[in-house]
Amino acid sequence: MSEAAFPSNPKHVPIVGPMPSRGQDLARVSHEQTFPLVDRRSGLSLREFRHEYLFPQRPVVITDTLNGWAALAKWTFPFFAGRYGRDQVRVYRYDREEEFQDKAAEHVTFGSYIEAVTSQDWSSYPYYLRDNWRLLHDHPELATDYRVPKYFFDWYRGLPRFLRMPYPRLFLGPKGAVTPLHTDIWGTHAWLSQLVGRKRWMLFSPDQSRLHYDAKVRVDAPDLDRYPRYREVRPVEATIGPGDTIFVPSRWAHWVVSLDPTISLTGNYMAYGCFGIALSSTMKEFLGKRVGGRLYRRR
Repeated sequence: MSEAAFPSNPKHVPIVGPMPSRGQDLARVSHEQTFPLVDRRSGLSLREFRHEYLFPQRPVVITDTLNGWAALAKWTFPFFAGRYGRDQVRVYRYDREEEFQDKAAEHVTFGSYIEAVTSQDWSSYPYYLRDNWRLLHDHPELATDYRVPKYFFDWYRGLPRFLRMPYPRLFLGPKGAVTPLHTDIWGTHAWLSQLVGRKRWMLFSPDQSRLHYDAKVRVDAPDLDRYPRYREVRPVEATIGPGDTIFVPSRWAHWVVSLDPTISLTGNYMAYGCFGIALSSTMKEFLGKRVGGRLYRRR
């Protein structure tokens, strides 16, 4: 995919645009509106990444992190269907009112799911394979096809294994698949590498949380009577395609839509800028479960 398809911001131009005027309110909050673009960079050194994006907590699309990945050419829908089509996978049905709920999850064969997402779109088949780590766990040979980009060294590696969640994870879905507005688990940073198809991202800096009501707003259908401050949001956006990796800093809310049938590999990690919130949230989650389990067993 050519660089020309995704113009980059000039280096010293802020990625957050001006506040909309009153007459622009409705257009401003529409997901069809064009917003200021996230930087697109290649040949980025670790020092540049840290000083220009990690330390100031700015998102960036890095266009050459997948160089050398076998997965970029290998992990296609026919590959997964042919090699792992008999595996059972958990997929989530999207409801326009409740969005994704565990109660709406179903188990299907991977092959039948792939056939559906490549022949239908979100309107006729609103099912998403999300946050799937099981396939990578059950088929460790897949780990030879990728490597976590050098920019995203994970401080969780220094913690006991029981305090870590399994990453990376797979997302596969049809054209039109939506990930609702959210911030990532435990305040961690995130990266997502695109292997097949394109995704459009809208991202909101942490200081705008009150404007999107802590991610309660439906970006594709905002209720401005219920959430009037959403008129004032100033998102940035990015469209990523095969070979691109997006970095999403801690506490940046984001909404994502697939422009094609897509395959993505993603991970959350702890590093500078999220150490305190990530570590405390992790300890509360895992240690709370352990202590609670012991207390329950003693009853």
